[in-house]
Amino acid sequence: SPEAFLNSEIFRDIYFNPKFQSRLSLVVVDEAHMVNVWGLVASGESKGLASHLKHMERGCFRPGYGGMGGRLMATNGTPLLMMSATCRPIAIKKILESLKLTENMVEFVRAKLTRPEIRMLRINMEYSLASSEDLAGLYSTQEQTPNSKIIPTLIYSTTRNLTRQVLHVLNCARESNQEGDASRTFSRRYHSVTGDLDKADVTGDFTKGVFPVVSSTMALGLGQNWKRVRSVIHIGQGDPASICQILGRCGRDGKKCLAIMLVEAHRKNGKNSVSDFTNVEFQNDNDRMDALAITPVCLQVAYLVDN
Repeated sequence: SPEAFLNSEIFRDIYFNPKFQSRLSLVVVDEAHMVNVWGLVASGESKGLASHLKHMERGCFRPGYGGMGGRLMATNGTPLLMMSATCRPIAIKKILESLKLTENMVEFVRAKLTRPEIRMLRINMEYSLASSEDLAGLYSTQEQTPNSKIIPTLIYSTTRNLTRQVLHVLNCARESNQEGDASRTFSRRYHSVTGDLDKADVTGDFTKGVFPVVSSTMALGLGQNWKRVRSVIHIGQGDPASICQILGRCGRDGKKCLAIMLVEAHRKNGKNSVSDFTNVEFQNDNDRMDALAITPVCLQVAYLVDN
């Protein structure tokens, strides 16, 4: 993990041991776009970006990761392989700067990011983000539709507090009377502060089909490859690259699936119509976040262009 890579004295002693270095043939960085995210924090650039704060657990609490470059480069010429499904040109530029690399030192292998099996819907929210009440309309009562008939779904919120509110809304909609029950049979929550044993229970029971819905932050899913997930719901605004990663967690088996974006109808201090975008040559992350909520372009195309 990046934590061990940067902070573990034991791993550092092994990593820089001449015998280890002599046998090291390749260093791989998966989810390489996160190097840019952490770099924004370390450099202070994230302070002015509302898009960065929309996903509480994306990395804003780990500022040391902006310094990964020095450690990655201290390998006596060992090849470095960086992989990501969502990495815009500007993010690639920032990553190369962080790693002290130039483009002529890197060989790029690019492929189209197409997931035709995902049906994407963007829905304007009628209620506030804090209430998460828009979710209630997606689920009928337990008597009408038993848990066994609910498709496996991941519901992503932008903060840990909202994951609890989502459970409350779902409990009321289902009329299940399981509020506060850690072993509830419809939905449970997952975030970075969830205890290790609870995390194992949630992921294990969800995989086994014990319950169909997980309410979570971005702490869930990075590196996961659940083939049973049929639907992903994201509530609120967020960085388009991060949302693209989230929505891509459904339909991993290649079968038809549904991705839903619940967006705020009016974004305070944001751009709320196409005409608000006056500088078409440059868009910062806040602009991209607002554009995703209103673009008339097919969402599949929008994500493809963005990445």
